[in-house]
Amino acid sequence: LIHFYKRLASRMESDSVEYWIYPTRDELDGVSMLADIWRIVEQSVDNYLWHQQLFNLSLQKNKDGWYLYGKVDYGESVSDEWMVVALLRYITSKVPTIAARVIDSDGEILLIEAAQTLPKWAGEPEIADGRVFLHNGDLHLVPPCKDPGDVTPFPCGKPDPASAANFIAKYPHISVAKQNTQKCILERIGKYPLDVTENHHRTNVFLPHKVAACISADKQAVCDMILALRDKDHLDLRKCRNMTRVRPDGRQMYAVTFPKCLYAMLCSFDVRPHRSSGWTIDDHNQPEMLGYKLSLGLEILASRYRGPSSQDESHETPGGGGNWNQFIDKLKDVGYFQGEMEGSKKYNELCEKAKTFYHSNPESVYHSRIDKLIGNFQDFETGKLSEPKDKGKPKGWLPPPCEPDSEQWMQITPESLDQMLAARFGGAPPENTGADGNSQIPAELNSFLHKFSDMAGIEGEGGEGDMNFDAENLVASMKRLLGENFASAGEEPLDDKDYSDSEESEGGDSENEDDPVIVDYMARLDAEVGESVAGRRQDLPDLQQPVQVDTSVLSNLLASYSAEMGFAGPTSAILNSIGVNPGARKEE
Repeated sequence: LIHFYKRLASRMESDSVEYWIYPTRDELDGVSMLADIWRIVEQSVDNYLWHQQLFNLSLQKNKDGWYLYGKVDYGESVSDEWMVVALLRYITSKVPTIAARVIDSDGEILLIEAAQTLPKWAGEPEIADGRVFLHNGDLHLVPPCKDPGDVTPFPCGKPDPASAANFIAKYPHISVAKQNTQKCILERIGKYPLDVTENHHRTNVFLPHKVAACISADKQAVCDMILALRDKDHLDLRKCRNMTRVRPDGRQMYAVTFPKCLYAMLCSFDVRPHRSSGWTIDDHNQPEMLGYKLSLGLEILASRYRGPSSQDESHETPGGGGNWNQFIDKLKDVGYFQGEMEGSKKYNELCEKAKTFYHSNPESVYHSRIDKLIGNFQDFETGKLSEPKDKGKPKGWLPPPCEPDSEQWMQITPESLDQMLAARFGGAPPENTGADGNSQIPAELNSFLHKFSDMAGIEGEGGEGDMNFDAENLVASMKRLLGENFASAGEEPLDDKDYSDSEESEGGDSENEDDPVIVDYMARLDAEVGESVAGRRQDLPDLQQPVQVDTSVLSNLLASYSAEMGFAGPTSAILNSIGVNPGARKEE
């Protein structure tokens, strides 16, 4: 068990993104800056469904001043990592007096994304470490010293981040990256953070009221239920076999929104209710299957829960917990509470979100979510959690059933993979499909096999008549090439005649000087090789006739290529060896 938790901790450590925000002016106040940032990102953070850990920031102090620090474990969802990058870029575009840094387990994530457009020095991890920032919504690179004549405050090594942030703010024209580099980052971010629907999938689920109530109180609860199901073990399944806490009573169809990564994960789980649980579901009814899986996830969380986390939210967090009142006052000044009266339902909801963000830190943010989920679970059981009654909206814990989103994004074909790679890494998608969308590989392969070939290779499309061969130009080029080479050495180029004459003039009759043993040996060798070649020529096929195509072999070859799904395999290796690449894009 200890070994399992060590491996789990190492996995979470590797699947995380860390970020820092530094002030570029000494007079800025950390608590006020934290309040400004929360006002800017609150809507985007709340709309996004985080895979494992929410966006968080905590105020940290050192001998030189203060900075903001955060860390998000994104697990299997790379979208969360780029949502963090998008938020940091958006924050710096709205607050020009700060600069942000972001890295992941691989290092400078922004440099990795724009690797093809970077200056040469930025491609060296040892040199580029600590020199990448976001400021005013742009990517900035703090340049090192290229030669002794350069003047830079950070000639080598990893610069102090606070000093580098001040340098970027004072001299942005020196550090700002080129437009093609900025374009790479913007294309990867896409519409984040203002539009997060690209990461969401909406479908209908048959849920008990208890599960629907927990999701209604906190939409992030659906993520926690799926993660609990992902991390289940045999002990969880044994304790939750009877499903005593989450019963199938009062099930109703609702529309539920999932993050795409977790929805695909939920669909892949193969779980069935035990006969003693009282649950009966139709294996072919997707809403019922999804509803049972979410219910089992909530049952697992409830069975694991042992009380609130040890952190007391009223306790001072490092560097800033004692300034909670200042934080709230700043939020009031910037209009965060939208004019709501203190004590109203909307005011309390906004205040609770601000409190969670203010006291968040990478170690406690996930446990705080579980505490909140189980708290809502217990409030439903005691009747404290009531069904929402919004005017103009249908009655129910969650929205009514809707037209489910297409699940085509979960179906990957070789063609769609080619299109995704072309869109991701640039270039046009393959153009080897016909008007009906069918591949032209059989026609191309059949055409190739029916062409004439000889020792020089397969003939071209137009035959010999289309070749434009200028003999005089070739001879002139060869003479010019050989003349220049020999002229440089002070000699004239020699032809075969000159070479033969020189040999004869030097030694006279060379045959008389040859070793008779060697002459006899070479004669026998020529005779033996001549007989072998003559016998072999009788077995050679007629090169003037087209290749006879075995249709069964061709069909098996195509079936094997199709089964490879675009990956490397024996058939693609065979085709590449004869110069055929069916999936290659035609060069313009």
